[in-house]
Amino acid sequence: VNPFVDRLYDVFFPKRDQNGEIYFSFEDMLDICSALSPQCPDKVKAMWAFKIFDFNNDNYIGEDDLLIIIDRLTLKKQLSYSEKKKIIEIILKEVDLGKSGDISSREFVHAITKMPDFTTCFQLKV
Repeated sequence: VNPFVDRLYDVFFPKRDQNGEIYFSFEDMLDICSALSPQCPDKVKAMWAFKIFDFNNDNYIGEDDLLIIIDRLTLKKQLSYSEKKKIIEIILKEVDLGKSGDISSREFVHAITKMPDFTTCFQLKV
């Protein structure tokens, strides 16, 4: 059900065999369990979340990444392109402190750790 499940695999289990099948080490499993643990520090969780939302892996969350995030959260049906652009404009205005046009990991961590629900949403539900 998670719209980012493929990104969780890409970020935490990046290794694939010649058939494209995912394989992972014990350390990879420890990483995901640690990152999604309730005891994981907020800043560490935020860094993992940043990697998940950085779809093009350029170490910034830019407009293209934000469009993908919005599409996944709205199931690609609810919003027009102009509505998405307006949302991106608002996000960048609030989070892009350096006014560079994209969000650095530092800016992302700064913003996301201020959200009270972040830590409870970014954990394994058992």
